[in-house]
Amino acid sequence: MDLVLTGPARYGSSHPMSSVNLAADRTSSDGNTSIDVPEAQGETGRVGTGSGLDLLRAMAANEILSPPAMALLGIEFVSIRDGGATLRREPGDYLYNPVGPAHGSAVAALLDLALGSAIQSALPAGRTYTTLDTRISYLRPLTAASGTLTAVAQTLDIGERRAVAEAHLTDADGQACATATMTGLVVEKPHEVSPEKPDRTWDVSDWFKIS
Repeated sequence: MDLVLTGPARYGSSHPMSSVNLAADRTSSDGNTSIDVPEAQGETGRVGTGSGLDLLRAMAANEILSPPAMALLGIEFVSIRDGGATLRREPGDYLYNPVGPAHGSAVAALLDLALGSAIQSALPAGRTYTTLDTRISYLRPLTAASGTLTAVAQTLDIGERRAVAEAHLTDADGQACATATMTGLVVEKPHEVSPEKPDRTWDVSDWFKIS
């Protein structure tokens, strides 16, 4: 079976997932291609108890798995605090849009995760949120030369049913690159039972053309 890379994996070492095993799933009968996600250092699985701050600090310390989207997008925690979060990523050339700079969605993803983390960090046990609205103002184009992008998010208001947070994005030189706000609906967290062994395999067959 020949694999022709047609998605993020084709960028090799410049892509954040290059250190993750990209291979055809030999145990799959349908020929799907999968990614095996690296193990966290400690116990893993969903966390059904504890505050949002406890959950995020455990993720930042690699005690439980962070959201798969973070590994896929090359985003990592810098710090977590009550009502605030700082995250970062590199704007590699694999993120460029057809006209050059990093695609706006790459910036939006970083800001979205920072804003959501800030809101979640302020919520008590048994509460989470769902996004109602996110607004982003792009201040300058970003390229690989921009260096590490850092998003600092802070809650502005946490109510019984509504939460609001803002975030500021800067490049490696400290220049303002974007700002954003998020409004979230605060809801009760569904009851969850931690699986014995979470599935850490991502199906990315749509990244490949199999012939």
